[in-house]
Amino acid sequence: MTELRQDPVTGVWTVLAPGRAGRPKDFSRTPDEVADASACPFCAGHEDETPPARLEIALPGESGWTVRVFENRFPSLAAADDDDGLRTLYAPSPYRGRPGFGAHEIVVETPRHGEGLADYAPGHAAALVDAYADRIAHWREDGRFAAAVIFRNFGRAAGASLSHAHTQIVAMPRVPDTLLRELGNFSEAASVSGRCVLCDATAADDAGGRIVFDDDVTVVHSPWAAPIPYFIRIAPRRCAPTLADVDAEGRSSFGAALVAAAKAVRGVFGDVAFNVIVHDAPYSAQHAGLPFHWHAEVILRTSDQAGFEWGSGTFINVIDPDEAARALRDALA
Repeated sequence: MTELRQDPVTGVWTVLAPGRAGRPKDFSRTPDEVADASACPFCAGHEDETPPARLEIALPGESGWTVRVFENRFPSLAAADDDDGLRTLYAPSPYRGRPGFGAHEIVVETPRHGEGLADYAPGHAAALVDAYADRIAHWREDGRFAAAVIFRNFGRAAGASLSHAHTQIVAMPRVPDTLLRELGNFSEAASVSGRCVLCDATAADDAGGRIVFDDDVTVVHSPWAAPIPYFIRIAPRRCAPTLADVDAEGRSSFGAALVAAAKAVRGVFGDVAFNVIVHDAPYSAQHAGLPFHWHAEVILRTSDQAGFEWGSGTFINVIDPDEAARALRDALA
């Protein structure tokens, strides 16, 4: 059983999940080397090596599934269908804790080993985003969880243990601190100016020429206050709290933006390790109609956080975001 533990000094919550140490790994000493597909549980034909599918999406003309979703066999958080999350956990005072209640799913992005985000055709990318939206909505309708966190690890340095392209979705029993902080920022801006702070930031980055990709529905920026080199923000131009309720055009556009960002990164760095994180409104905020503008971030693992970052909570970026935007834009072109 996993546990959630909070340190009273820092306020930071930690998931204690010793069982995840036994996850299979197929990366060699080279972080981004593609491993042998013959032993990969995520490849087409190996479906019996994973839990049963909860969702499969097939594109026209494909002989089988294009995107497949199932429960993570090594979950960071888990709950039985009849678990209401009200169990208690002993925690020595002044610590706080609770059982590791939640859900953890794998989204296998492609049946083909060695194919990555930068390689997806438009229909394939749209199908991937359709799967994201489906699972966000599913866990919202479940009613037991506070928020869904969607993240994609590419490369061992970014935390991936299997090289086959996949995304992970975790439904959490509490709103993560990152989303709480953002929700506060959106609420403060709305109360002061009546405007969305991300819409305003997007307009500022448009005006500053920090656009990497734009199809008038979704824009990819190197934002003015990027915390690390080549940090990327992907934002829908239509202000909405959740991907779960976005129409087909918006989902397709977001898929195209994800592919464009991955292509730009590959063009500058090759197959560098990176993370994609989708920031979606907490479920309680959606129900209450609180201001939030869903978006995504691409975080390159080209630099490390050191003592200053850990000690101050402040980032150091050695690359001007304007220059990063030019390099990424040129690489995409």
